[in-house]
Amino acid sequence: MKKFILLIAFQTLISLFCYSKGDSILSKKLIQMAEIDQQIMQSPPKNIKSGSEQHMALIDSIATVNYKEAKRIFDKYGFPGFDLVGETGSKSFWLIVQHCDKWPDFQKQVLKKMEVQVKRKNAHSTYYAYLVDRIKIRAGEKQLYGTQVSYRTDSCQAFVQDVEDIDNLNKRRSLVNLESIEEYLNKVSKNHFLRNEESFRRKGITGPTLYPNR
Repeated sequence: MKKFILLIAFQTLISLFCYSKGDSILSKKLIQMAEIDQQIMQSPPKNIKSGSEQHMALIDSIATVNYKEAKRIFDKYGFPGFDLVGETGSKSFWLIVQHCDKWPDFQKQVLKKMEVQVKRKNAHSTYYAYLVDRIKIRAGEKQLYGTQVSYRTDSCQAFVQDVEDIDNLNKRRSLVNLESIEEYLNKVSKNHFLRNEESFRRKGITGPTLYPNR
């Protein structure tokens, strides 16, 4: 047991040392973490049914591992911007945090640091908007940018969950480089249909219901 604990401690020290050597190692680490997150979420192992309790447990276990590593990185670097890990590495860190719903306080801490980097143009304003909305929705508040959606099962049409001042929604979205809400909802509706096409066709639904563009 002592040998095992010493091995874990040694691996942690090596990990932190490697991160300090440069952005490329940390960037690769973040990209790898995000890829595993997406792979498990979208394509579980063949012996596990998508959406099953086993699948949810697997997603939860990956999120827990990623949270611990992301927190260690955040405590050392703050929000890793483009200058530290490049655009893909920075996006990967954001994605990992986006899925840390079990740790809302951590998400809020990251959001504050990310906002600073966004103002410096050292992080994506678009992904910042997604995290803002994610935190608000999970806290039972209205979102600002309309990034979190639900779907009508009888028409395969996405719709925005509770959002503040919907009349000025597209103005706010444009400030963070997001497309219009109509374009966004149509895009995610199409993607939702493609991911669940077989199920929708069994219901007689041959395509998503789209919104007219303004």
